[in-house]
Amino acid sequence: MSPQDGEEEADTIYYSVRTDDCPSGYVHNRLINICYQLHLNKINYNDALADCTTRGEHFVVIDSEDKQNHMVKQIKSSSGTRYCSYIIDGSDVAKKGQWVFHDGRNMTRFFWAESYPKNGTEKNRIILKAIDNFLWVNRRGTNKCYICERDV
Repeated sequence: MSPQDGEEEADTIYYSVRTDDCPSGYVHNRLINICYQLHLNKINYNDALADCTTRGEHFVVIDSEDKQNHMVKQIKSSSGTRYCSYIIDGSDVAKKGQWVFHDGRNMTRFFWAESYPKNGTEKNRIILKAIDNFLWVNRRGTNKCYICERDV
């Protein structure tokens, strides 16, 4: 973030902690045990997935309200990130309407925008949509930013 970005919170101290599991340039939140990096280059789903995979990572898994709130707060805190919609982990490619993570686990927690998910054979990826306050929509995942997560 740049100095003009973000809002101060009373009685909050901000600092960065780096571990070998979470390299420089990544965000590490120890409270929710997550290490991730926002990618602002808009590319298609397959290229974004390949980029994450080459570093041994996957799209960010949002499986709790705490993670959803953290991601929204982080994205909205910087003028460089807040106008992009982001590909995250989750798909119903294998069976329409059955949403699963990259590792095959069934998804049980959702943060859909109003009137989502929508049916359609091409709408099988989850996107944090900027104009819907980063609630989830299902789309094809083309020309989007993305978030890679490193397991810690």
